[in-house]
Amino acid sequence: MGRFEGFFTASAGASAAILGLLVVALSVVNADDANPTTRELRTVLAGSAFVVLVDIFFVSIVALTGGPVVLGLSSVAMATIGLLATRLLIPRAKRAGNFSRGSRNRRLNLAFASISVVGYSAQLGLGVALLTNTHSAALQRALVLVLVAFYGNALARAWEVTGITRRGSSAPTSPHPLS
Repeated sequence: MGRFEGFFTASAGASAAILGLLVVALSVVNADDANPTTRELRTVLAGSAFVVLVDIFFVSIVALTGGPVVLGLSSVAMATIGLLATRLLIPRAKRAGNFSRGSRNRRLNLAFASISVVGYSAQLGLGVALLTNTHSAALQRALVLVLVAFYGNALARAWEVTGITRRGSSAPTSPHPLS
């Protein structure tokens, strides 16, 4: 586990910083938009990004306190929390219109939801596998790579929440998801 100490140290700090920036970004973009539907769409998407960043933060910081068993246990715990949170967020996203046929971002939102379920399930399975084989460097590496994938997922969601690709364009404002 020592070879991942630098990664976990940097990861704990980076995830905490990104969490703070996500909260600020959501506050700014929601202040710019009076449409309650768009605000709810962004809030749900930001909530899912928040959950994955909290997962990364806790797994990283707890992994610094011990070896493979601690990594396995923290991964199992956070994957379980992530799956439960996703279970609560998906119906809310559906009610908000994230998955509606008329949504320009329907496919992206479906992909985000699917990635959450698959990612947390992979983390859970790998965590359990590591607990049964604590000497496996491959399982440890795989769990670290799950965290790296989670970073990509969280950053993509945060990017979508801010609407950077649509802000400042001459296109008319639309009331549909994440615009």
